[in-house]
Amino acid sequence: MNEKPKQVELSPEIYRAIVEALTESAIFSVTDEKGNTVYANQKFIEISQYSLEELIGQNHRILKSGHQPQQLFVDMWDTISNGKVWRGEIKNRAKDGSYYWVDATIVPILGPDGKPKNYAALRILINDKKAVEEKHKKHTAELEKMNKIAVDRELKMIELKKEIRVLEDKLAKGLKVGP
Repeated sequence: MNEKPKQVELSPEIYRAIVEALTESAIFSVTDEKGNTVYANQKFIEISQYSLEELIGQNHRILKSGHQPQQLFVDMWDTISNGKVWRGEIKNRAKDGSYYWVDATIVPILGPDGKPKNYAALRILINDKKAVEEKHKKHTAELEKMNKIAVDRELKMIELKKEIRVLEDKLAKGLKVGP
């Protein structure tokens, strides 16, 4: 008679602790239905290098790096404005012009009418992951280039061996070799 353990209901204190843990370790913000910032945690301020006063009321477009195609943002807005959660990786630009990558999750906060009234965005820095991916891309490109060189050399060697065999055959038959 092994009963499965039951998950307990979380108390308001536990919810507060979860929110505090998230806001201490992740970039967190809330926007209105138009995407204008109404709340930004300290991590967001630190990473973006904008002050709270500069962020509040601003659209997240101030962070746009130009790295992603516009369609990504069209799809994102289509998803969240229809009340669905969106998740993706975004390259942002800080106030000083430096770039940083985030893994973002945007959750619509629905009003009584079932339509989004706010959006909560939780973002985790992934600069290290992206740096490793970039190194991997470079190494892969270098390996492909080296492989192509090796294949080209091998093909050239095959051609040279064929030419040598033809010359050897001519020499063996006593034919004139060369011009």
